[in-house]
Amino acid sequence: MSIPSFSQYRRKKFDISEGLHIVPLGGVNVFYGDLVDKSRTSFTLGVAAEREMTTFLNARVSFMGGRMAGKQLNGQDQVYAYFSNFYTEFSLGATYRPLDHTLGYFRQRSFNPYLIGQIGINYFNATERYGEGAGEFQTTHPNYGQPRLDQVWHKKSGVTPLFSLGGGLTYYYNSLFSFKLELIANKPLSDELDGHKEWDDNVGNIHPTDAGDFYYTANVGLDITLNPSRWKNEPKYTRKAYLKIRKAQMRSGGTKRKLPQRPKPRRR
Repeated sequence: MSIPSFSQYRRKKFDISEGLHIVPLGGVNVFYGDLVDKSRTSFTLGVAAEREMTTFLNARVSFMGGRMAGKQLNGQDQVYAYFSNFYTEFSLGATYRPLDHTLGYFRQRSFNPYLIGQIGINYFNATERYGEGAGEFQTTHPNYGQPRLDQVWHKKSGVTPLFSLGGGLTYYYNSLFSFKLELIANKPLSDELDGHKEWDDNVGNIHPTDAGDFYYTANVGLDITLNPSRWKNEPKYTRKAYLKIRKAQMRSGGTKRKLPQRPKPRRR
């Protein structure tokens, strides 16, 4: 007579380092706003950390910064104003890998596209100056005086909410390193990232501009796997990916091959 016995098992504790990746990033930002006709491209640098939450979804934290710049021309193709902005941004979001979702998780997939969604904050410190073409705006109005080349016109700083959407592509190199290429569109809720949200005419009237500050970032990065996720070494995920890929290839007209079969046990 057997007596059933039951053992109590503790659930595995959450390990923040499991499936954790660090991604140093560097590239350029391209600014679009009120005060840009040319020279709208400058540099950006930062780092992102991602943790695999499921087989196709990562949590993401990023800290980026750099310089924005641009020049505005007058009717004679002369620069009447230009700006520079040193900024930092902190964002929280997620990345979604559609191939891992539809074809199955496969860490060693050579190319793996992904989508990025983030919300965050942007700290900006912008200075707008007069250029050599500002002579047409010179006035004897007592509140203004004569603008001089490189004289500060506006100086703005502050913090604004930020929304970001974009995509990327990962190239698998080995179990530790991968290379990334990302393009992200960023929409701040402030119109002062170029220091310019209004302009004044030669009689002292102030005219607000349309809110439209917007910028793209294009970065390359090195994905460093600090600790593989629990799915990496489970055969059912790589096998599932293999079967789905083979099925997709056969549907698209690829050569049908027999999959290897397990040998039958011998009779004694």
